[in-house]
Amino acid sequence: MSADEKSLLKKAGPILCDAVNDEKAGKLSRALVRYKQGIELIAQAMRKMPIGSEDRNKIMKNFAIYVRKVADLEYRNKTSAEVDQLRITANSIGHSYKEVFTRCCDAQLRMVHVQDAYIVAHHQLVNFVRFCELIVSLSANLLVITLLTGEDARKNQAEFAELTRSLEKRGVTLLVDFSSTIHDREIIFDNGWVVKSGRGLDYFRPPEGKYILGAYDMAQRPCHETTIDFLKRKS
Repeated sequence: MSADEKSLLKKAGPILCDAVNDEKAGKLSRALVRYKQGIELIAQAMRKMPIGSEDRNKIMKNFAIYVRKVADLEYRNKTSAEVDQLRITANSIGHSYKEVFTRCCDAQLRMVHVQDAYIVAHHQLVNFVRFCELIVSLSANLLVITLLTGEDARKNQAEFAELTRSLEKRGVTLLVDFSSTIHDREIIFDNGWVVKSGRGLDYFRPPEGKYILGAYDMAQRPCHETTIDFLKRKS
Protein backbone atom coordinates (compact mmCIF):
# COMPACT_ATOMS: atom_id res chain seq x y z
CA MET A 1 0.00 0.00 0.00
CA SER A 2 1.42 3.38 -0.99
CA ALA A 3 1.97 6.30 1.39
CA ASP A 4 -0.80 8.25 -0.39
CA GLU A 5 -3.29 5.44 0.11
CA LYS A 6 -2.33 5.08 3.78
CA SER A 7 -2.73 8.84 4.27
CA LEU A 8 -6.26 8.80 2.85
CA LEU A 9 -7.27 5.88 5.06
CA LYS A 10 -5.73 7.54 8.12
CA LYS A 11 -7.79 10.69 7.47
CA ALA A 12 -10.96 8.60 7.12
CA GLY A 13 -10.60 6.89 10.51
CA PRO A 14 -11.40 9.79 12.90
CA ILE A 15 -14.19 11.06 10.64
CA LEU A 16 -15.90 7.67 10.68
CA CYS A 17 -15.47 7.41 14.46
CA ASP A 18 -17.20 10.78 14.82
CA ALA A 19 -19.97 9.52 12.52
CA VAL A 20 -20.55 6.48 14.73
CA ASN A 21 -20.73 8.71 17.83
CA ASP A 22 -23.16 11.10 16.09
CA GLU A 23 -25.39 8.19 15.13
CA LYS A 24 -25.40 6.86 18.71
CA ALA A 25 -26.36 10.35 19.91
CA GLY A 26 -29.27 10.45 17.48
CA LYS A 27 -27.71 13.14 15.31
CA LEU A 28 -28.55 11.36 12.07
CA SER A 29 -28.06 14.23 9.63
CA ARG A 30 -24.58 14.99 10.95
CA ALA A 31 -23.74 11.29 11.05
CA LEU A 32 -24.71 10.97 7.39
CA VAL A 33 -22.45 13.85 6.39
CA ARG A 34 -19.48 12.38 8.26
CA TYR A 35 -20.05 8.83 7.04
CA LYS A 36 -20.07 10.14 3.47
CA GLN A 37 -16.88 12.14 4.05
CA GLY A 38 -15.12 9.05 5.38
CA ILE A 39 -16.45 6.86 2.60
CA GLU A 40 -15.21 9.29 -0.04
CA LEU A 41 -11.69 9.19 1.39
CA ILE A 42 -11.73 5.38 1.45
CA ALA A 43 -13.04 5.34 -2.13
CA GLN A 44 -10.20 7.61 -3.23
CA ALA A 45 -7.70 5.19 -1.71
CA MET A 46 -9.39 2.17 -3.29
CA ARG A 47 -9.33 3.78 -6.71
CA LYS A 48 -5.54 3.93 -6.49
CA MET A 49 -5.26 0.19 -5.75
CA PRO A 50 -5.32 -2.57 -8.37
CA ILE A 51 -8.71 -4.23 -8.65
CA GLY A 52 -8.58 -7.60 -6.89
CA SER A 53 -5.48 -6.77 -4.84
CA GLU A 54 -5.28 -8.14 -1.28
CA ASP A 55 -5.15 -4.66 0.29
CA ARG A 56 -8.17 -3.51 -1.71
CA ASN A 57 -10.19 -6.60 -0.82
CA LYS A 58 -9.48 -6.11 2.89
CA ILE A 59 -10.52 -2.46 2.77
CA MET A 60 -13.66 -3.33 0.80
CA LYS A 61 -15.08 -5.25 3.76
CA ASN A 62 -15.09 -2.18 6.01
CA PHE A 63 -16.05 0.08 3.11
CA ALA A 64 -19.14 -2.07 2.49
CA ILE A 65 -20.15 -1.86 6.15
CA TYR A 66 -20.08 1.94 6.13
CA VAL A 67 -21.86 2.23 2.79
CA ARG A 68 -24.67 -0.03 3.99
CA LYS A 69 -24.88 2.07 7.14
CA VAL A 70 -25.38 5.15 4.99
CA ALA A 71 -28.06 3.40 2.94
CA ASP A 72 -29.90 2.46 6.14
CA LEU A 73 -29.69 6.01 7.49
CA GLU A 74 -30.86 7.46 4.18
CA TYR A 75 -34.01 5.35 4.36
CA ARG A 76 -34.61 6.29 8.00
CA ASN A 77 -33.89 10.01 7.54
CA LYS A 78 -35.71 10.84 4.31
CA THR A 79 -37.91 13.79 5.26
CA SER A 80 -39.17 14.79 1.85
CA ALA A 81 -41.41 17.24 0.05
CA GLU A 82 -43.24 16.13 -3.07
CA VAL A 83 -42.02 17.92 -6.16
CA ASP A 84 -43.53 16.18 -9.15
CA GLN A 85 -45.48 13.16 -10.31
CA LEU A 86 -45.20 11.43 -13.66
CA ARG A 87 -48.21 9.41 -14.81
CA ILE A 88 -47.28 6.96 -17.54
CA THR A 89 -50.29 5.75 -19.47
CA ALA A 90 -50.55 2.27 -20.94
CA ASN A 91 -48.68 1.84 -24.24
CA SER A 92 -47.28 5.39 -24.18
CA ILE A 93 -43.71 6.02 -25.34
CA GLY A 94 -41.01 8.59 -24.54
CA HIS A 95 -40.28 7.42 -20.99
CA SER A 96 -36.74 6.05 -21.20
CA TYR A 97 -34.57 6.14 -18.09
CA LYS A 98 -32.84 9.19 -19.56
CA GLU A 99 -36.12 11.10 -19.68
CA VAL A 100 -37.11 9.93 -16.19
CA PHE A 101 -33.89 10.07 -14.15
CA THR A 102 -31.72 12.79 -15.68
CA ARG A 103 -33.05 15.37 -13.21
CA CYS A 104 -31.66 13.24 -10.35
CA CYS A 105 -28.08 13.07 -11.64
CA ASP A 106 -25.43 15.77 -11.23
CA ALA A 107 -21.87 16.39 -10.10
CA GLN A 108 -22.94 16.30 -6.42
CA LEU A 109 -24.22 12.72 -6.66
CA ARG A 110 -21.98 10.24 -4.82
CA MET A 111 -24.28 7.35 -3.88
CA VAL A 112 -27.45 5.82 -5.27
CA HIS A 113 -29.49 3.34 -3.22
CA VAL A 114 -31.92 1.13 -5.14
CA GLN A 115 -34.54 -0.90 -3.28
CA ASP A 116 -36.45 -3.26 -5.56
CA ALA A 117 -37.46 -6.80 -4.65
CA TYR A 118 -37.75 -7.86 -8.28
CA ILE A 119 -34.35 -7.73 -9.97
CA VAL A 120 -34.78 -11.41 -10.76
CA ALA A 121 -35.79 -12.12 -14.37
CA HIS A 122 -33.39 -11.52 -17.25
CA HIS A 123 -35.18 -8.39 -18.46
CA GLN A 124 -35.17 -6.97 -14.92
CA LEU A 125 -31.41 -7.48 -14.71
CA VAL A 126 -30.99 -5.79 -18.09
CA ASN A 127 -33.11 -2.87 -16.87
CA PHE A 128 -30.86 -2.49 -13.84
CA VAL A 129 -27.77 -2.49 -16.08
CA ARG A 130 -29.39 0.22 -18.24
CA PHE A 131 -30.07 2.26 -15.12
CA CYS A 132 -26.44 1.91 -13.99
CA GLU A 133 -25.21 2.92 -17.46
CA LEU A 134 -27.27 6.09 -17.32
CA ILE A 135 -26.31 7.31 -13.87
CA VAL A 136 -22.62 6.56 -14.45
CA SER A 137 -22.70 8.60 -17.65
CA LEU A 138 -24.48 11.56 -16.01
CA SER A 139 -22.73 11.62 -12.60
CA ALA A 140 -19.03 12.36 -12.87
CA ASN A 141 -18.35 11.89 -9.14
CA LEU A 142 -20.43 8.79 -8.49
CA LEU A 143 -18.79 6.42 -5.99
CA VAL A 144 -21.32 3.77 -5.00
CA ILE A 145 -24.49 2.05 -6.18
CA THR A 146 -26.28 -0.17 -3.69
CA LEU A 147 -29.06 -2.61 -4.52
CA LEU A 148 -31.36 -4.23 -1.96
CA THR A 149 -33.43 -6.86 -3.73
CA GLY A 150 -35.39 -10.02 -2.98
CA GLU A 151 -34.02 -13.41 -1.96
CA ASP A 152 -35.06 -14.86 -5.32
CA ALA A 153 -32.38 -12.70 -6.93
CA ARG A 154 -29.61 -14.73 -5.25
CA LYS A 155 -29.66 -16.93 -8.33
CA ASN A 156 -28.18 -13.97 -10.22
CA GLN A 157 -24.93 -13.82 -8.24
CA ALA A 158 -22.80 -14.40 -11.34
CA GLU A 159 -24.57 -11.62 -13.22
CA PHE A 160 -24.19 -9.19 -10.31
CA ALA A 161 -20.50 -10.10 -10.05
CA GLU A 162 -20.00 -9.35 -13.74
CA LEU A 163 -21.70 -5.96 -13.39
CA THR A 164 -19.63 -5.26 -10.25
CA ARG A 165 -16.39 -5.85 -12.15
CA SER A 166 -17.55 -3.64 -15.01
CA LEU A 167 -18.47 -0.77 -12.67
CA GLU A 168 -15.17 -1.10 -10.80
CA LYS A 169 -13.36 -0.24 -14.03
CA ARG A 170 -15.23 3.08 -13.95
CA GLY A 171 -14.39 3.72 -10.29
CA VAL A 172 -17.87 2.84 -9.04
CA THR A 173 -18.53 0.21 -6.37
CA LEU A 174 -21.68 -1.94 -6.56
CA LEU A 175 -22.93 -3.56 -3.35
CA VAL A 176 -25.85 -5.99 -3.55
CA ASP A 177 -27.86 -7.25 -0.56
CA PHE A 178 -30.85 -9.58 -0.40
CA SER A 179 -33.94 -9.49 1.81
CA SER A 180 -37.04 -11.64 2.23
CA THR A 181 -39.10 -8.80 3.67
CA ILE A 182 -38.72 -5.78 1.36
CA HIS A 183 -41.70 -4.77 -0.74
CA ASP A 184 -41.52 -1.06 -1.62
CA ARG A 185 -39.69 0.00 -4.75
CA GLU A 186 -37.77 3.26 -4.50
CA ILE A 187 -34.46 4.86 -5.34
CA ILE A 188 -32.63 7.30 -3.08
CA PHE A 189 -30.05 9.62 -4.63
CA ASP A 190 -27.77 11.17 -2.01
CA ASN A 191 -28.02 14.61 -3.65
CA GLY A 192 -31.55 14.86 -2.26
CA TRP A 193 -33.82 13.12 -4.77
CA VAL A 194 -36.10 10.22 -3.88
CA VAL A 195 -37.98 8.38 -6.64
CA LYS A 196 -40.90 6.08 -5.83
CA SER A 197 -42.46 3.92 -8.51
CA GLY A 198 -45.07 1.20 -8.25
CA ARG A 199 -43.27 -0.84 -10.90
CA GLY A 200 -39.72 0.19 -10.03
CA LEU A 201 -37.50 0.03 -13.12
CA ASP A 202 -39.76 -2.57 -14.72
CA TYR A 203 -42.32 -0.37 -16.49
CA PHE A 204 -41.51 -1.19 -20.13
CA ARG A 205 -43.63 -3.63 -22.11
CA PRO A 206 -41.75 -6.50 -23.77
CA PRO A 207 -41.00 -5.79 -27.45
CA GLU A 208 -43.32 -7.52 -29.90
CA GLY A 209 -40.52 -8.29 -32.32
CA LYS A 210 -36.76 -8.10 -32.86
CA TYR A 211 -36.81 -5.58 -35.70
CA ILE A 212 -39.23 -2.95 -34.50
CA LEU A 213 -38.96 0.52 -32.97
CA GLY A 214 -38.34 0.12 -29.28
CA ALA A 215 -36.43 -3.13 -29.60
CA TYR A 216 -33.28 -1.28 -28.42
CA ASP A 217 -34.16 2.40 -28.01
CA MET A 218 -36.16 2.48 -24.78
CA ALA A 219 -37.56 5.93 -25.61
CA GLN A 220 -39.46 4.12 -28.40
CA ARG A 221 -40.60 1.22 -26.17
CA PRO A 222 -44.29 1.19 -25.12
CA CYS A 223 -44.80 1.24 -21.35
CA HIS A 224 -47.08 -0.31 -18.78
CA GLU A 225 -49.33 2.07 -16.89
CA THR A 226 -47.63 3.33 -13.73
CA THR A 227 -47.07 6.40 -11.58
CA ILE A 228 -43.63 7.71 -10.59
CA ASP A 229 -43.29 10.18 -7.71
CA PHE A 230 -40.27 12.49 -7.53
CA LEU A 231 -39.50 13.93 -4.11
CA LYS A 232 -36.77 16.33 -3.03
CA ARG A 233 -35.56 15.90 0.51
CA LYS A 234 -35.60 18.96 2.70
CA SER A 235 -32.15 20.31 3.54
